[in-house]
Amino acid sequence: MRKKLFYLLLLLPYFAFAQTPSTALLGTKTLYLPKQTKLTPVPNGYKAVYINFVGRHGARHLTKDIKLSYAYATISKADSLNELTQSGKDLKQIIINLGKEEENHVASISQSGANELKGIAERMFANQKNVFTIDNQVLVATTKKGRTKESAEAFLEGLKIKSAPLTQRVTFNYADDDHLRFYDFSKTYDEFKENGNWIAAYQKLARAKKLDDIANRFAVKFFKTAYLAKLNQTDKINFVEDVYGFYTILNAVTAEIKAVGLTIKDLNFKAYFTAADLDALNALGNAEDFLKKAPGLNNNGIQVRVAAPLLADFINTTDIYLKMKPVVADLRFAHAETIAPFAAIMGIHGAAEATNNILTFEQVWKAENVIPFSANIQWIFYYNPSNRNYLVKFLLNEKEVAINGLSTKTFPYYSYSTVREHYIKKLKSLNLGLQDNPHEYLLKLK
Repeated sequence: MRKKLFYLLLLLPYFAFAQTPSTALLGTKTLYLPKQTKLTPVPNGYKAVYINFVGRHGARHLTKDIKLSYAYATISKADSLNELTQSGKDLKQIIINLGKEEENHVASISQSGANELKGIAERMFANQKNVFTIDNQVLVATTKKGRTKESAEAFLEGLKIKSAPLTQRVTFNYADDDHLRFYDFSKTYDEFKENGNWIAAYQKLARAKKLDDIANRFAVKFFKTAYLAKLNQTDKINFVEDVYGFYTILNAVTAEIKAVGLTIKDLNFKAYFTAADLDALNALGNAEDFLKKAPGLNNNGIQVRVAAPLLADFINTTDIYLKMKPVVADLRFAHAETIAPFAAIMGIHGAAEATNNILTFEQVWKAENVIPFSANIQWIFYYNPSNRNYLVKFLLNEKEVAINGLSTKTFPYYSYSTVREHYIKKLKSLNLGLQDNPHEYLLKLK
Protein backbone atom coordinates (compact mmCIF):
# COMPACT_ATOMS: atom_id res chain seq x y z
CA MET A 1 0.00 0.00 0.00
CA ARG A 2 2.70 2.51 1.03
CA LYS A 3 4.80 1.60 -2.00
CA LYS A 4 1.90 2.27 -4.38
CA LEU A 5 1.01 5.56 -2.71
CA PHE A 6 4.64 6.62 -2.92
CA TYR A 7 4.61 5.75 -6.62
CA LEU A 8 1.56 7.95 -7.16
CA LEU A 9 3.13 10.82 -5.26
CA LEU A 10 6.21 10.58 -7.45
CA LEU A 11 4.00 10.99 -10.50
CA LEU A 12 2.38 14.19 -9.32
CA PRO A 13 5.00 16.49 -10.93
CA TYR A 14 4.14 14.93 -14.29
CA PHE A 15 0.39 15.47 -14.04
CA ALA A 16 0.90 18.87 -15.63
CA PHE A 17 1.70 17.09 -18.89
CA ALA A 18 -1.74 15.54 -19.02
CA GLN A 19 -4.12 17.33 -21.31
CA THR A 20 -7.81 17.90 -20.80
CA PRO A 21 -9.42 14.44 -21.09
CA SER A 22 -10.03 13.54 -24.71
CA THR A 23 -13.65 13.34 -25.81
CA ALA A 24 -12.78 10.80 -28.52
CA LEU A 25 -15.23 7.88 -28.46
CA LEU A 26 -13.09 4.75 -28.31
CA GLY A 27 -15.46 2.25 -26.74
CA THR A 28 -13.98 0.79 -23.57
CA LYS A 29 -10.84 2.90 -24.11
CA THR A 30 -12.80 6.16 -23.88
CA LEU A 31 -11.38 8.43 -21.19
CA TYR A 32 -13.73 9.04 -18.29
CA LEU A 33 -15.85 12.15 -17.91
CA PRO A 34 -18.82 12.43 -15.51
CA LYS A 35 -22.10 12.11 -17.39
CA GLN A 36 -24.00 14.58 -15.17
CA THR A 37 -22.87 17.48 -13.02
CA LYS A 38 -26.12 19.02 -11.75
CA LEU A 39 -27.92 16.51 -9.53
CA THR A 40 -31.57 16.33 -8.48
CA PRO A 41 -32.14 17.85 -5.03
CA VAL A 42 -32.56 15.40 -2.16
CA PRO A 43 -36.16 15.07 -0.88
CA ASN A 44 -36.93 17.10 2.24
CA GLY A 45 -35.94 15.45 5.49
CA TYR A 46 -33.40 13.06 3.94
CA LYS A 47 -29.63 13.14 4.03
CA ALA A 48 -27.00 10.88 2.49
CA VAL A 49 -25.66 8.28 4.92
CA TYR A 50 -24.06 5.41 2.97
CA ILE A 51 -22.53 4.67 -0.46
CA ASN A 52 -22.24 1.27 -2.13
CA PHE A 53 -19.86 1.54 -5.10
CA VAL A 54 -18.20 -0.53 -7.81
CA GLY A 55 -15.88 0.91 -10.42
CA ARG A 56 -13.67 -0.11 -13.28
CA HIS A 57 -9.96 0.57 -13.04
CA GLY A 58 -8.71 3.87 -14.44
CA ALA A 59 -7.27 4.52 -17.89
CA ARG A 60 -4.44 2.06 -18.37
CA HIS A 61 -1.46 0.99 -20.39
CA LEU A 62 -1.41 -2.12 -22.56
CA THR A 63 -2.14 -5.33 -20.66
CA LYS A 64 0.81 -7.25 -22.13
CA ASP A 65 4.31 -6.50 -23.36
CA ILE A 66 4.16 -5.15 -26.90
CA LYS A 67 6.79 -7.70 -27.97
CA LEU A 68 4.29 -10.44 -27.18
CA SER A 69 1.70 -8.99 -29.53
CA TYR A 70 0.76 -10.60 -32.83
CA ALA A 71 1.46 -7.37 -34.71
CA TYR A 72 5.01 -7.04 -33.36
CA ALA A 73 5.83 -10.68 -34.06
CA THR A 74 4.45 -10.50 -37.61
CA ILE A 75 6.12 -7.27 -38.63
CA SER A 76 9.43 -8.32 -37.05
CA LYS A 77 9.43 -11.63 -38.92
CA ALA A 78 8.65 -9.90 -42.20
CA ASP A 79 11.45 -7.41 -41.58
CA SER A 80 13.94 -10.24 -40.95
CA LEU A 81 13.00 -11.62 -44.38
CA ASN A 82 13.26 -8.20 -46.04
CA GLU A 83 9.54 -8.38 -46.79
CA LEU A 84 8.44 -4.99 -45.44
CA THR A 85 7.48 -2.05 -47.60
CA GLN A 86 8.69 1.40 -46.55
CA SER A 87 5.39 1.89 -44.74
CA GLY A 88 6.01 -1.42 -43.00
CA LYS A 89 9.41 -0.23 -41.79
CA ASP A 90 7.87 3.01 -40.59
CA LEU A 91 5.12 1.15 -38.73
CA LYS A 92 7.65 -1.14 -37.09
CA GLN A 93 9.46 1.91 -35.71
CA ILE A 94 6.19 3.35 -34.41
CA ILE A 95 5.47 0.07 -32.63
CA ILE A 96 8.98 0.13 -31.14
CA ASN A 97 8.34 3.70 -29.99
CA LEU A 98 5.18 2.59 -28.23
CA GLY A 99 7.17 -0.21 -26.60
CA LYS A 100 9.60 2.39 -25.27
CA GLU A 101 6.75 4.35 -23.71
CA GLU A 102 5.16 1.19 -22.30
CA GLU A 103 8.33 -0.16 -20.71
CA ASN A 104 7.80 -0.74 -16.96
CA HIS A 105 4.13 0.34 -17.26
CA VAL A 106 2.44 -2.76 -18.73
CA ALA A 107 -0.90 -3.62 -17.07
CA SER A 108 -0.75 -0.55 -14.81
CA ILE A 109 -3.06 2.44 -14.76
CA SER A 110 -1.71 5.59 -16.37
CA GLN A 111 -1.42 9.06 -14.91
CA SER A 112 -4.66 9.91 -16.72
CA GLY A 113 -6.26 6.93 -15.00
CA ALA A 114 -5.08 8.07 -11.58
CA ASN A 115 -6.54 11.51 -12.28
CA GLU A 116 -9.88 9.96 -13.31
CA LEU A 117 -10.20 8.06 -10.04
CA LYS A 118 -9.12 11.02 -7.93
CA GLY A 119 -11.72 13.18 -9.65
CA ILE A 120 -14.52 10.68 -8.99
CA ALA A 121 -13.55 10.53 -5.31
CA GLU A 122 -13.41 14.31 -4.96
CA ARG A 123 -16.85 14.72 -6.54
CA MET A 124 -18.29 11.92 -4.40
CA PHE A 125 -17.01 13.66 -1.28
CA ALA A 126 -18.23 17.08 -2.43
CA ASN A 127 -21.72 15.78 -3.30
CA GLN A 128 -22.14 13.62 -0.17
CA LYS A 129 -20.13 15.52 2.43
CA ASN A 130 -22.09 14.33 5.43
CA VAL A 131 -21.37 10.66 4.60
CA PHE A 132 -17.66 11.09 5.26
CA THR A 133 -16.50 12.10 8.71
CA ILE A 134 -13.23 11.55 10.52
CA ASP A 135 -14.64 8.71 12.62
CA ASN A 136 -16.22 6.76 9.76
CA GLN A 137 -14.77 3.54 8.35
CA VAL A 138 -14.46 2.72 4.64
CA LEU A 139 -14.10 -0.77 3.15
CA VAL A 140 -12.10 -1.13 -0.09
CA ALA A 141 -12.17 -4.29 -2.19
CA THR A 142 -10.20 -5.04 -5.37
CA THR A 143 -9.45 -8.00 -7.60
CA LYS A 144 -6.09 -9.74 -7.71
CA LYS A 145 -4.99 -7.54 -10.62
CA GLY A 146 -2.53 -4.78 -9.78
CA ARG A 147 -4.36 -2.13 -11.79
CA THR A 148 -7.42 -2.42 -9.55
CA LYS A 149 -5.27 -1.93 -6.46
CA GLU A 150 -3.61 1.10 -8.07
CA SER A 151 -7.07 2.45 -8.90
CA ALA A 152 -8.23 2.04 -5.30
CA GLU A 153 -5.17 3.88 -4.06
CA ALA A 154 -5.65 6.71 -6.55
CA PHE A 155 -9.29 6.99 -5.44
CA LEU A 156 -8.17 7.19 -1.82
CA GLU A 157 -5.75 9.96 -2.79
CA GLY A 158 -8.79 11.88 -4.03
CA LEU A 159 -10.53 11.37 -0.68
CA LYS A 160 -7.34 12.32 1.13
CA ILE A 161 -7.32 15.68 -0.63
CA LYS A 162 -10.72 16.34 0.94
CA SER A 163 -10.15 14.65 4.29
CA ALA A 164 -6.74 13.22 5.17
CA PRO A 165 -7.88 11.54 8.44
CA LEU A 166 -10.59 9.64 6.56
CA THR A 167 -8.07 7.60 4.59
CA GLN A 168 -6.50 6.35 7.82
CA ARG A 169 -9.66 4.37 8.60
CA VAL A 170 -9.73 2.06 5.59
CA THR A 171 -10.04 -1.72 5.62
CA PHE A 172 -8.78 -3.58 2.53
CA ASN A 173 -9.78 -6.77 0.77
CA TYR A 174 -7.26 -7.21 -2.04
CA ALA A 175 -8.64 -10.33 -3.74
CA ASP A 176 -12.45 -10.32 -3.77
CA ASP A 177 -12.58 -12.27 -7.01
CA ASP A 178 -15.79 -14.22 -6.35
CA HIS A 179 -17.71 -10.95 -6.38
CA LEU A 180 -15.55 -8.88 -8.75
CA ARG A 181 -14.05 -11.38 -11.21
CA PHE A 182 -17.01 -13.75 -11.18
CA TYR A 183 -16.54 -14.42 -14.89
CA ASP A 184 -13.32 -16.33 -14.11
CA PHE A 185 -15.11 -19.14 -12.29
CA SER A 186 -17.95 -20.23 -14.57
CA LYS A 187 -17.19 -23.01 -17.03
CA THR A 188 -20.53 -22.35 -18.72
CA TYR A 189 -19.58 -18.74 -19.31
CA ASP A 190 -16.20 -19.80 -20.69
CA GLU A 191 -17.99 -22.06 -23.15
CA PHE A 192 -20.26 -19.19 -24.13
CA LYS A 193 -17.28 -16.95 -24.85
CA GLU A 194 -15.71 -19.61 -27.03
CA ASN A 195 -18.73 -21.00 -28.86
CA GLY A 196 -21.82 -18.97 -27.99
CA ASN A 197 -24.49 -17.76 -30.37
CA TRP A 198 -22.96 -14.29 -30.16
CA ILE A 199 -20.36 -15.38 -32.73
CA ALA A 200 -22.85 -15.60 -35.60
CA ALA A 201 -24.19 -12.15 -34.73
CA TYR A 202 -20.68 -10.70 -34.62
CA GLN A 203 -19.80 -12.27 -37.97
CA LYS A 204 -22.93 -10.72 -39.47
CA LEU A 205 -21.80 -7.29 -38.31
CA ALA A 206 -18.23 -7.95 -39.49
CA ARG A 207 -19.56 -8.68 -42.95
CA ALA A 208 -21.68 -5.53 -42.90
CA LYS A 209 -18.66 -3.47 -41.79
CA LYS A 210 -16.49 -5.20 -44.44
CA LEU A 211 -13.83 -6.29 -41.96
CA ASP A 212 -12.15 -8.58 -44.51
CA ASP A 213 -11.74 -5.69 -46.94
CA ILE A 214 -10.32 -3.46 -44.20
CA ALA A 215 -7.83 -6.13 -43.17
CA ASN A 216 -6.76 -6.80 -46.76
CA ARG A 217 -6.26 -3.13 -47.60
CA PHE A 218 -4.37 -2.62 -44.36
CA ALA A 219 -1.95 -5.52 -44.82
CA VAL A 220 -1.07 -4.50 -48.38
CA LYS A 221 0.43 -1.27 -47.06
CA PHE A 222 3.10 -3.00 -45.01
CA PHE A 223 4.06 -6.36 -46.53
CA LYS A 224 5.59 -7.23 -49.86
CA THR A 225 3.81 -9.69 -52.14
CA ALA A 226 5.69 -12.84 -51.14
CA TYR A 227 5.06 -12.41 -47.43
CA LEU A 228 1.53 -11.21 -47.97
CA ALA A 229 0.77 -14.52 -49.68
CA LYS A 230 1.72 -16.36 -46.47
CA LEU A 231 -0.89 -14.53 -44.41
CA ASN A 232 -4.37 -15.99 -44.25
CA GLN A 233 -7.47 -13.91 -43.58
CA THR A 234 -7.38 -14.51 -39.84
CA ASP A 235 -3.74 -13.36 -39.76
CA LYS A 236 -4.65 -10.12 -41.50
CA ILE A 237 -7.58 -9.47 -39.18
CA ASN A 238 -5.44 -10.13 -36.11
CA PHE A 239 -2.82 -7.75 -37.45
CA VAL A 240 -5.16 -4.83 -38.14
CA GLU A 241 -6.98 -5.32 -34.83
CA ASP A 242 -3.68 -5.32 -32.91
CA VAL A 243 -2.51 -2.10 -34.52
CA TYR A 244 -5.92 -0.54 -33.94
CA GLY A 245 -5.56 -1.54 -30.29
CA PHE A 246 -2.25 0.32 -30.10
CA TYR A 247 -3.94 3.41 -31.52
CA THR A 248 -6.79 3.32 -29.00
CA ILE A 249 -4.46 3.35 -25.98
CA LEU A 250 -2.67 6.59 -26.88
CA ASN A 251 -5.20 8.97 -25.29
CA ALA A 252 -4.70 7.17 -21.98
CA VAL A 253 -0.92 7.61 -21.88
CA THR A 254 -0.28 11.19 -23.03
CA ALA A 255 1.79 12.12 -19.96
CA GLU A 256 3.93 8.99 -20.27
CA ILE A 257 4.52 9.65 -23.98
CA LYS A 258 5.91 13.09 -23.17
CA ALA A 259 7.91 11.76 -20.22
CA VAL A 260 10.02 9.55 -22.54
CA GLY A 261 10.61 12.34 -25.05
CA LEU A 262 8.14 11.20 -27.70
CA THR A 263 5.44 13.14 -29.50
CA ILE A 264 2.21 12.03 -31.12
CA LYS A 265 4.04 12.13 -34.46
CA ASP A 266 6.28 9.35 -33.19
CA LEU A 267 3.17 7.25 -32.51
CA ASN A 268 1.01 8.14 -35.47
CA PHE A 269 -0.86 4.85 -35.90
CA LYS A 270 -3.88 6.86 -37.00
CA ALA A 271 -2.18 7.79 -40.28
CA TYR A 272 -2.63 4.24 -41.56
CA PHE A 273 -6.41 4.15 -41.07
CA THR A 274 -9.19 5.91 -42.90
CA ALA A 275 -11.95 7.52 -40.85
CA ALA A 276 -14.31 4.79 -42.08
CA ASP A 277 -11.85 2.10 -40.96
CA LEU A 278 -11.71 3.59 -37.46
CA ASP A 279 -15.48 3.79 -37.22
CA ALA A 280 -15.89 0.19 -38.35
CA LEU A 281 -13.23 -1.20 -36.00
CA ASN A 282 -14.66 0.78 -33.10
CA ALA A 283 -18.17 -0.56 -33.79
CA LEU A 284 -16.90 -4.13 -34.03
CA GLY A 285 -14.99 -3.88 -30.76
CA ASN A 286 -18.03 -2.41 -29.03
CA ALA A 287 -20.27 -5.11 -30.47
CA GLU A 288 -18.03 -7.86 -29.13
CA ASP A 289 -18.19 -6.30 -25.66
CA PHE A 290 -21.96 -5.93 -25.94
CA LEU A 291 -22.43 -9.55 -27.01
CA LYS A 292 -20.01 -11.18 -24.55
CA LYS A 293 -20.24 -8.98 -21.44
CA ALA A 294 -23.52 -7.09 -21.65
CA PRO A 295 -27.20 -7.70 -22.61
CA GLY A 296 -26.26 -8.80 -26.12
CA LEU A 297 -28.91 -11.02 -27.65
CA ASN A 298 -30.47 -11.98 -24.29
CA ASN A 299 -30.55 -9.75 -21.23
CA ASN A 300 -30.99 -12.85 -19.09
CA GLY A 301 -28.21 -14.80 -20.78
CA ILE A 302 -25.23 -16.41 -19.08
CA GLN A 303 -23.14 -13.28 -19.71
CA VAL A 304 -25.53 -11.35 -17.43
CA ARG A 305 -26.48 -14.05 -14.92
CA VAL A 306 -22.83 -14.57 -14.06
CA ALA A 307 -22.95 -11.20 -12.23
CA ALA A 308 -25.51 -12.42 -9.68
CA PRO A 309 -22.91 -12.77 -6.87
CA LEU A 310 -22.11 -9.06 -7.08
CA LEU A 311 -25.78 -8.11 -6.93
CA ALA A 312 -26.18 -10.31 -3.84
CA ASP A 313 -23.10 -8.68 -2.33
CA PHE A 314 -24.59 -5.21 -2.80
CA ILE A 315 -27.74 -6.33 -0.97
CA ASN A 316 -25.78 -8.06 1.79
CA THR A 317 -23.41 -5.16 2.43
CA THR A 318 -26.35 -2.76 2.48
CA ASP A 319 -28.15 -4.99 4.98
CA ILE A 320 -25.03 -5.00 7.16
CA TYR A 321 -24.91 -1.22 7.06
CA LEU A 322 -28.59 -0.91 7.99
CA LYS A 323 -28.13 -3.24 10.97
CA MET A 324 -24.71 -2.28 12.34
CA LYS A 325 -23.34 0.67 10.33
CA PRO A 326 -19.73 -0.62 10.44
CA VAL A 327 -18.69 1.41 7.37
CA VAL A 328 -20.13 4.39 5.51
CA ALA A 329 -18.84 3.31 2.10
CA ASP A 330 -18.18 -0.03 0.41
CA LEU A 331 -15.80 0.74 -2.46
CA ARG A 332 -14.94 -1.93 -5.03
CA PHE A 333 -12.51 -1.67 -7.95
CA ALA A 334 -12.69 -4.13 -10.79
CA HIS A 335 -12.93 -4.37 -14.60
CA ALA A 336 -15.12 -3.62 -17.61
CA GLU A 337 -16.15 -7.30 -17.53
CA THR A 338 -17.52 -6.59 -14.04
CA ILE A 339 -19.38 -3.35 -14.72
CA ALA A 340 -21.16 -4.29 -17.98
CA PRO A 341 -22.99 -7.40 -16.70
CA PHE A 342 -23.67 -5.77 -13.33
CA ALA A 343 -25.35 -2.80 -15.02
CA ALA A 344 -27.38 -5.29 -17.05
CA ILE A 345 -28.45 -7.50 -14.15
CA MET A 346 -29.43 -4.39 -12.21
CA GLY A 347 -31.68 -3.38 -15.10
CA ILE A 348 -30.15 0.06 -15.55
CA HIS A 349 -31.98 1.74 -18.41
CA GLY A 350 -29.57 2.19 -21.32
CA ALA A 351 -27.31 -0.63 -20.10
CA ALA A 352 -29.71 -3.57 -19.80
CA GLU A 353 -31.53 -3.80 -23.13
CA ALA A 354 -30.80 -6.66 -25.53
CA THR A 355 -31.15 -6.49 -29.31
CA ASN A 356 -32.54 -8.78 -31.99
CA ASN A 357 -30.59 -6.93 -34.68
CA ILE A 358 -26.85 -6.62 -34.18
CA LEU A 359 -26.65 -4.11 -37.03
CA THR A 360 -28.41 -1.54 -34.85
CA PHE A 361 -27.11 -2.55 -31.40
CA GLU A 362 -25.77 0.95 -30.70
CA GLN A 363 -29.35 2.19 -30.51
CA VAL A 364 -29.69 0.36 -27.18
CA TRP A 365 -26.12 0.17 -25.80
CA LYS A 366 -22.98 2.28 -26.17
CA ALA A 367 -19.68 1.14 -24.70
CA GLU A 368 -18.49 4.70 -24.08
CA ASN A 369 -21.59 5.36 -21.96
CA VAL A 370 -21.51 2.13 -19.97
CA ILE A 371 -17.89 0.94 -19.63
CA PRO A 372 -15.37 3.68 -20.42
CA PHE A 373 -12.21 3.74 -18.31
CA SER A 374 -13.11 4.31 -14.63
CA ALA A 375 -16.77 3.42 -15.28
CA ASN A 376 -18.67 3.19 -12.02
CA ILE A 377 -22.02 2.35 -10.47
CA GLN A 378 -23.06 3.98 -7.21
CA TRP A 379 -25.93 3.22 -4.87
CA ILE A 380 -26.32 6.27 -2.64
CA PHE A 381 -28.54 5.88 0.41
CA TYR A 382 -30.51 8.62 2.14
CA TYR A 383 -32.17 8.41 5.55
CA ASN A 384 -35.07 10.34 7.04
CA PRO A 385 -35.00 10.08 10.85
CA SER A 386 -38.57 11.31 11.17
CA ASN A 387 -40.06 8.32 9.33
CA ARG A 388 -37.03 5.99 9.58
CA ASN A 389 -37.18 5.42 5.84
CA TYR A 390 -34.31 4.87 3.41
CA LEU A 391 -34.21 6.03 -0.19
CA VAL A 392 -31.58 5.00 -2.72
CA LYS A 393 -30.39 6.73 -5.87
CA PHE A 394 -28.51 4.91 -8.63
CA LEU A 395 -25.70 6.50 -10.62
CA LEU A 396 -24.02 5.13 -13.73
CA ASN A 397 -20.87 7.10 -14.43
CA GLU A 398 -22.27 9.78 -12.12
CA LYS A 399 -25.52 10.07 -14.06
CA GLU A 400 -28.84 9.49 -12.29
CA VAL A 401 -30.42 6.46 -13.93
CA ALA A 402 -33.72 4.58 -13.93
CA ILE A 403 -34.11 0.89 -13.15
CA ASN A 404 -36.19 -1.17 -15.57
CA GLY A 405 -39.11 -2.81 -13.77
CA LEU A 406 -39.07 -0.42 -10.81
CA SER A 407 -41.26 2.63 -10.39
CA THR A 408 -40.97 5.64 -8.11
CA LYS A 409 -42.82 8.90 -7.63
CA THR A 410 -39.62 10.64 -6.57
CA PHE A 411 -37.18 9.81 -9.39
CA PRO A 412 -34.22 9.40 -9.17
CA TYR A 413 -34.88 8.38 -5.56
CA TYR A 414 -36.33 4.90 -4.96
CA SER A 415 -37.66 3.34 -1.77
CA TYR A 416 -34.96 0.89 -0.71
CA SER A 417 -37.46 -1.61 0.69
CA THR A 418 -38.99 -1.84 -2.80
CA VAL A 419 -35.57 -2.09 -4.43
CA ARG A 420 -34.47 -4.83 -2.06
CA GLU A 421 -37.62 -6.85 -2.69
CA HIS A 422 -37.18 -6.43 -6.45
CA TYR A 423 -33.58 -7.67 -6.47
CA ILE A 424 -34.14 -10.54 -4.03
CA LYS A 425 -36.90 -11.75 -6.34
CA LYS A 426 -34.49 -11.50 -9.26
CA LEU A 427 -31.78 -13.40 -7.41
CA LYS A 428 -34.27 -16.09 -6.46
CA SER A 429 -35.15 -16.53 -10.14
CA LEU A 430 -31.44 -17.11 -10.74
CA ASN A 431 -31.24 -19.67 -7.91
CA LEU A 432 -28.97 -17.58 -5.72
CA GLY A 433 -29.89 -16.79 -2.12
CA LEU A 434 -28.27 -14.02 -0.11
CA GLN A 435 -26.49 -16.50 2.13
CA ASP A 436 -25.45 -18.91 -0.62
CA ASN A 437 -21.78 -19.43 -1.42
CA PRO A 438 -21.03 -17.30 -4.52
CA HIS A 439 -18.10 -19.47 -5.63
CA GLU A 440 -20.20 -22.63 -5.60
CA TYR A 441 -22.96 -20.78 -7.46
CA LEU A 442 -20.53 -19.84 -10.22
CA LEU A 443 -19.10 -23.35 -10.50
CA LYS A 444 -22.61 -24.79 -10.93
CA LEU A 445 -24.06 -22.00 -13.07
CA LYS A 446 -25.70 -23.23 -16.29
